[in-house]
Amino acid sequence: MKRREFIVNSLLTVGGTAVLSSCGIGNNSSTKRKKEGQVVTRKFQNLDVPLLSFGCMRLPTVDGTIDMPHFEKMVDYAMRHGVNYFDTAYMYHNGESELAVGKVLSNYKRESFFLASKNPLRALTSKEDVRRIFEEQLKKCQTDYFDFYLAHNINTLTVDNYRNFDVFEELMKFKQEGKIRHIGFSYHGSYEILQEVTYEHPWEFCQIQLNYLDWKQHPAPKPGETPKAPEVYKNYDILTEAKIPVLPMTPVRGGALARLTGSAKAVLEDEAPNDTQASFALRWVAGRENNFTVLSGMSSLAQLEENVVTFTDYRPFTEKEEKIAQKIAEILQKQGEINCTTCNYCQDCPRGIVIPVIFDLYNSYKATGDKNEFLRKYDMIKDRHKADKCIKCGLCSAHCPQLLNIPPLLEMVNNTVKDLKKGA
Repeated sequence: MKRREFIVNSLLTVGGTAVLSSCGIGNNSSTKRKKEGQVVTRKFQNLDVPLLSFGCMRLPTVDGTIDMPHFEKMVDYAMRHGVNYFDTAYMYHNGESELAVGKVLSNYKRESFFLASKNPLRALTSKEDVRRIFEEQLKKCQTDYFDFYLAHNINTLTVDNYRNFDVFEELMKFKQEGKIRHIGFSYHGSYEILQEVTYEHPWEFCQIQLNYLDWKQHPAPKPGETPKAPEVYKNYDILTEAKIPVLPMTPVRGGALARLTGSAKAVLEDEAPNDTQASFALRWVAGRENNFTVLSGMSSLAQLEENVVTFTDYRPFTEKEEKIAQKIAEILQKQGEINCTTCNYCQDCPRGIVIPVIFDLYNSYKATGDKNEFLRKYDMIKDRHKADKCIKCGLCSAHCPQLLNIPPLLEMVNNTVKDLKKGA
């Protein structure tokens, strides 16, 4: 079944339910309040999905492993407040996320939560791998079915596996067997490939990076000029035009939008004093009305509690706040930070270089201008893990969802460190 046929059929099967209302901001008419003290919900087909969902890529850790007691407390708090959509994946936490999610959620009735996982396109070597991995995921998650299941991270490096191994067709078989309820895909990259993939199959939803920093470039790139970072509004618009609901990820840009400093922080405090940095970012994402939930990768109970407040006392984003977000984005884009969301897909580097840590330190330096703090923390990294150990093999770039050419960026950081030390 191709996309055009599916649009007609889906209108019949879900009774013409409106999944989206517009591309702009405002109060989605499908957003409604659940019980007192619980987060608001939005409609996805005939489902009431919490507007805040729990991403399990950045779970709390102790000595490099998932802190299960802390995670259990987070899940308990989430469930009590209506945050019952959990998103995991085969690759998260080096394969441990699905195991942790399965263990904790086994304490709850299966019908009380939504569970999402993903097929690791980059790990496929044959069509048979699709089923083998899927059955493995069901066992790890201790479930008979996934409510939402995605082809994970379609991009220039994985699109051939997705097509050559008939991934969508295989997922449709699982759906016919009752093992998947809704089929989608996640996407990082330019809009050109997305335009093709969107209309190749009857996708029910798509997960894309979405936040106010990456929405547009300020100023806009000149005709023919490549943006310094993805202009994600183009991806959002493609999906909205195709009537595919969007599941936004990285709403706080890997934590960057919750660590504002300097003039960016001052703008938010002066012009949006009723918001925390994280709540402002989350509310901006929720304001795109084709989004049916906001996926937040939370690493602590404190982060979860703050986010729950945002969506229990939910205030729709306003036109005035839209201008504030644009002003902050303009400030941040001029700082020259690396477009890294610390997703850790570039790990493990064969040389042991801690790429996300290095880029995070560099970005903090560009945001604050505090060279002494940057050098102090950089020197705390063991020598064998520093940027100058890069051999330019390119494995990291091949796995980067942001499509960063990482080796030259590591060289830039290394040169910055040397220059700052010379001038110290």
